[in-house]
Amino acid sequence: MKSKTILILFVSMLSVIIVGLSIVAIRLLSSNNIISALLVIIGGLLLIIISFSVLKREIGYLKEGIPFDDERSKKTRMYAAGYSYFISIYIWLTLLIFQSHIDRDDILITGLLGMAISFWLSWAILSKRKGIE
Repeated sequence: MKSKTILILFVSMLSVIIVGLSIVAIRLLSSNNIISALLVIIGGLLLIIISFSVLKREIGYLKEGIPFDDERSKKTRMYAAGYSYFISIYIWLTLLIFQSHIDRDDILITGLLGMAISFWLSWAILSKRKGIE
């Protein structure tokens, strides 16, 4: 896919997520669940701040003509996916050990969040490493 197409898809996806979070926050505020609404609003604001920093960097790369997907970034994502897969297996095994003490919904949310965080951490560590070429 071209860099401009990926950028447009990213912006449209971000817009849909922000609109969805806004609707959830409004419904939580109307049901007097202020703490949950504040958490959703703070999460949405963090998402916006992080996304704008990523968008600013990627638009700069696009103007300079640097490709969005080069060989090193593909290899980094591949290695990060492998490492995060094994980390997520341990996360799920740990959650299954404590399944009698934790709600099923909490297990699913924690497991999925742990998988996402493990991929992000693996990618962040591997993208700084010099030996992946």
